[in-house]
Amino acid sequence: MFKIREIFPYSEIRPVQESMIRTINVALSNKKHVALEGPTGMGKTIATLCGVLLSTASDKRIVYCCRTHKQMDRVIEELKGLSKKIPISGLSLRGRREMCTNPLIRKFTESATEAALACGMMRKLKKCEQYESMTRNSARATMLQDLLIRQPLTAGELIELCREENFCPYEIARGALQHVKVIATSYIYILDPWIRPLFLRSMNADLSDIVMVFDEAHNLQDIATELASDSLSTSSLSAAAREARECENNFILEFISVFQELVDKLANEKLGDSQDEETFEGEELLRRLAASTKPFGIKLGELFKMLEEVGEKHIFERLRQGKAPRSYLHKVGLFLNAWQATSGSSQYLHVISRSTEKRETSATKLEIQALDPRLITLPVIGCVHATISMSGTLAPVEAYRDVIGLPKDTVIRQYSSPFPEENIIALAVKGVTTKETYRKQEMYRKISELVAEIAGAVPANVGVFAASHEVLEGLLDAGIENLLPKPLFHESREMSSSENDRLIRDFKSYAKRGGAVLLAVQGGRSSEGADYPGDEMNASVVVGIPYAKPTKRNEAVIRYYEAQFPGRGRSYAYYMPAHRRMSQAAGRAHRLVTDKAAIIFLDWRVTTPFVRRSLPSWIRERLEVLPDRRGVIAERLLSFFNKANF
Repeated sequence: MFKIREIFPYSEIRPVQESMIRTINVALSNKKHVALEGPTGMGKTIATLCGVLLSTASDKRIVYCCRTHKQMDRVIEELKGLSKKIPISGLSLRGRREMCTNPLIRKFTESATEAALACGMMRKLKKCEQYESMTRNSARATMLQDLLIRQPLTAGELIELCREENFCPYEIARGALQHVKVIATSYIYILDPWIRPLFLRSMNADLSDIVMVFDEAHNLQDIATELASDSLSTSSLSAAAREARECENNFILEFISVFQELVDKLANEKLGDSQDEETFEGEELLRRLAASTKPFGIKLGELFKMLEEVGEKHIFERLRQGKAPRSYLHKVGLFLNAWQATSGSSQYLHVISRSTEKRETSATKLEIQALDPRLITLPVIGCVHATISMSGTLAPVEAYRDVIGLPKDTVIRQYSSPFPEENIIALAVKGVTTKETYRKQEMYRKISELVAEIAGAVPANVGVFAASHEVLEGLLDAGIENLLPKPLFHESREMSSSENDRLIRDFKSYAKRGGAVLLAVQGGRSSEGADYPGDEMNASVVVGIPYAKPTKRNEAVIRYYEAQFPGRGRSYAYYMPAHRRMSQAAGRAHRLVTDKAAIIFLDWRVTTPFVRRSLPSWIRERLEVLPDRRGVIAERLLSFFNKANF
């Protein structure tokens, strides 16, 4: 067994890292799960790796689940440091679609399932040049796999090596997985019930052979719920009808037509002209569909399976012709099978809704909404050797433990901020709120004036994170842009991913030229999917708390949680998710220990004990409450930043 100092790759180990290592070591040696809360910048990644490797679980494989490619690569970079002390291998594994260098897969598949299906068919047709090249040069491919087994490598590094050889990076990685000690990858590989068996087979491992690490674990509840859910829109049904005509399958075309008519009738009955969505019993759709298709002389289950099979044949034929490998019939078949499997279960909600899609066209959507993330998490948590959950925003950690399905004896630790005292200030301001009954022009104007005051007192960039698009638009209507002393960059509902990326790049470019203000929403790409170290964000301004609107869907979720966790249902299903999104936005400006930044909450509700205790300990311990008086925020901020010789 190694000792900490023998494998820790840096000259100095922080006390908080040593504490983490010992906590993980003891917990895993007793086969207990661990849930840790601590801010970014405290060195959780290397401490976690060392903690596992120093425990009696050191013979287990480590699957380190992350949200982004950057986070996955960070794990491998830490492993490279460890590899100078001990022999260890590791790989950051992206999805099949992200690792594939074949343009057909990259351009025309949208999900892991579609990519896997298309990839298998392309190999069968011998139409994948990269796979064929590996077959012709098997000795060279084996050499690349041996490289993966000997040393840590990021997915990007592997992709570049394979591009030079014209090999398939995904297949090279898959061939080496059974020998790799640490795999940093997406949550999907281990949580998706369809992908997990294939992943474990490639690893030549059972779940019991694995220590699971969930990084940014505050996302786990939403990821798991989304994986267990599904949706189908009328635009997809129209595409399926076109596909049936293309296949010259009149039987399937007639069924799609009947299904479309039924969905339209349901929308008119359930939604009328006024409602956006309505919940209803899943069996009702199946009963009415069975009645409408009775003349077809075939059971619904067989009909749904037929849709999948016709769709698969369509994908195969398109690939043979060198066309995009996509099938809407296959999608419809999968969805209806899922609808049938979940109807009658209290763990799922069935919803019909109406929305406006691209080009302002109206579409009806059927949704299977999973109510319980444990549908996805328990099959993993119950079988792995142990799990380690980490995030800067897990508070209250006991609520996270319950909702995800961790056992009561899970080891829980909350760590204080590693940021020097002089590098962080947290303020909450009285006199303002985005509570529904206060959302009027004068309140938005007052909040806008406070944001302008903050922007004038902060040296460089400021991030403003609104509770919702409605609040964001309220600030714009109140004239916030004209009040600000710096340029404004703001999100919009219609913004695409690439447009949002460009917005963030433009905002960050002002870090060294006077600063700018970013106006975005909590829980969105800019508040959770991006980091702003240094002057890229000197202050994170949190406007309001992102509580969901009281829809029938949300009330159904609350009722389900109340049945599962008596007395805590509304807290777990409604309050805690909103508080975590708020806390995530608050922490955007503190990514490195050297970052000096302010956190300002513009909502008096944050000063109440109920909300305050949900804040991460590293923010809660520093929170100051300021009176409703003009100039107070600027005075505190100027004093704070002047100490750093800005």
